[in-house]
Amino acid sequence: MFHFSCRFSVGLNDLIPKMGPIFPQSWSFNALIVYDIRFSDNNFRKIFAVSTFPFFRLITTRNSNTETVLKMKKNMLRSSLTEFPEFPEIKRRLSEQMLLNPFNKVIKYTSTPAMTPLIMPHGTVTSGKPSENLRFSDGAVSELLGPFHILMKLTLLDCSARTTKCVPRLIAVLIIIALSIRVGFLMIQSTGNVLSFAWAESNFFSFPAIFIQFCGISIFQWTRHRFIETFSEKLSLIRTLRLETNPGLDNYQKVHALALILSIPWLVATTSWSLFNFFNGTIFYGGAETNIIFTSLMVGSNFYIWFISSISLAFYFLVFSALNREVVYFNEELDKAKKEKILKNPGVLEKFDIRQFEILNLIMSVNHSLSFFGGLVPLFLFYGIINGIYLTSFIENIPFIYFAILMFNLAAILVYNLILLIPTCALQEHLNATNKILVNNDELGSSKDQKVYQTYRIMVDRIQKIDTHIHVVGAFPVIKPVLAAAMFFIPNIGFILVMIKKVIVANGGVV
Repeated sequence: MFHFSCRFSVGLNDLIPKMGPIFPQSWSFNALIVYDIRFSDNNFRKIFAVSTFPFFRLITTRNSNTETVLKMKKNMLRSSLTEFPEFPEIKRRLSEQMLLNPFNKVIKYTSTPAMTPLIMPHGTVTSGKPSENLRFSDGAVSELLGPFHILMKLTLLDCSARTTKCVPRLIAVLIIIALSIRVGFLMIQSTGNVLSFAWAESNFFSFPAIFIQFCGISIFQWTRHRFIETFSEKLSLIRTLRLETNPGLDNYQKVHALALILSIPWLVATTSWSLFNFFNGTIFYGGAETNIIFTSLMVGSNFYIWFISSISLAFYFLVFSALNREVVYFNEELDKAKKEKILKNPGVLEKFDIRQFEILNLIMSVNHSLSFFGGLVPLFLFYGIINGIYLTSFIENIPFIYFAILMFNLAAILVYNLILLIPTCALQEHLNATNKILVNNDELGSSKDQKVYQTYRIMVDRIQKIDTHIHVVGAFPVIKPVLAAAMFFIPNIGFILVMIKKVIVANGGVV
């Protein structure tokens, strides 16, 4: 944030009465650029603007008499970028306005990518492509992904190769088409009346199967756009902005081990039901007898589905784990600096300002890449949870071993969904903690140093106004209250179906 003063000798006194309505009072809370204009009669007025050029257009359309003021301010802005070298952050903060506007109202999985800052910390000029500023390091990616860096290449969906791009992409597209055909095949196998066991069983496995398509598409997109490489580069940059180094914070070996361990019960869940039905000669237990070729293909495809769904979830979880760690450590250092009363030092506050900007920019870039996966997968997993709960009412109608398999699959789907949603919610909680630390800082809020106060205000405005949420189907933000409500209401839909079934049966009906 910057400000400058300018004296106008003639011609502006007549405009003073007309300028009041042009600038709504609410804009002062969104102030990112401050102009101090001193008129010839020593009258003093502050004008606040959210975005420079939309601000100018607003003046032009509302008051044609301000054309002269418009030209003067444009010249002032242009000259300020060259005549005030003591404010190297001006361009960076101007570029930030492009971040504030497009991301607040756009559905995340169709949004435009987050813009790379024009000026990075320490004066490193970027060209919009991170690989041109930071040399990509396989070590950084391997450090983040661990064994999943190698396992990802075995999915046949990896399109990160810089040579022979056509062949891997063609293979990936064919696999995604095959996954779509598999979903259609499962839907065709759905038989039975509404609320019958066959109907519920086919829905229980068919709807979650849809999310496997999104897993394949996500891996295809992440590798084709080299998302992990770009993320690792930006993450390495943010690590250099820490006040104190913390190597233990960058060790993800325990997360890798936990992910590998949790993939084992997920493997059991995804393959057990198809193996049981393979020996029965059916796709679904409540379905008709099927050719052995199709039942064999179902067993093999389920193993592949376990593999790519585990890889995609591991990617998602590791990226959000890295973001959560950075935000938590940022909060710890910010709170420590607050207690030590060193935030009033402009140099210290400026470092936190730049670091916060880079973290939020990285979060928005991540949301653009991951919101397709994180915004659609939970929907179909919740469908599976509803049907799985309804299947509990058929405990007396099916073999106990198959009932146990169904309940194990229900638990696996529930855990998978929580692993997907909890890190996303945790990130929002940590960002809220950042906001509380800043807002509850009376020392900065009452600072007489204008540069310190303006930097403080821009940090508060930034954390409060930039939308960092991932939205399920573009409507429901993944935050703690929404998740709690979903975990309460959605399973109860299954229990409502159970009660409806019991009422129908009690009145002599058949399902």
